[in-house]
Amino acid sequence: MIIKGGPSAYLASIWLLAMVLVNPAYISADCLKDRYGEAYCGAGRCLADSNGIVWCSRHFDGDAERTSDGQVLCGKGHCAKRSDGLVFCSTEAGGAVLLDSSGHVRCYGQCEPATIEMCEHTRAGSSNK
Repeated sequence: MIIKGGPSAYLASIWLLAMVLVNPAYISADCLKDRYGEAYCGAGRCLADSNGIVWCSRHFDGDAERTSDGQVLCGKGHCAKRSDGLVFCSTEAGGAVLLDSSGHVRCYGQCEPATIEMCEHTRAGSSNK
């Protein structure tokens, strides 16, 4: 296979592919156990808050982010915490975000504040009958 740019461009593309495959931020639906061992699942990423309660984004490809005080907030797209601790997410499902050098969140589509209303706390079903 020949890629314009020579061997370094080929190695860069292999490295980028590897980062995409191992980066957990690209996982859509998620499950996580709470401090009692109970499993909770959501359409998007899951995180435990400072009390060990699991919250998941209710949006497919959505994200969850822990605030400075340990609360979990969620969004439709990926989320990032600003330098002042506020969490913002992309308004697009699975939409990318970037924290720029000034500490501002940049979003695919638009940015919106993450909220607890965009989270769910759903206990996982079981295969035991």
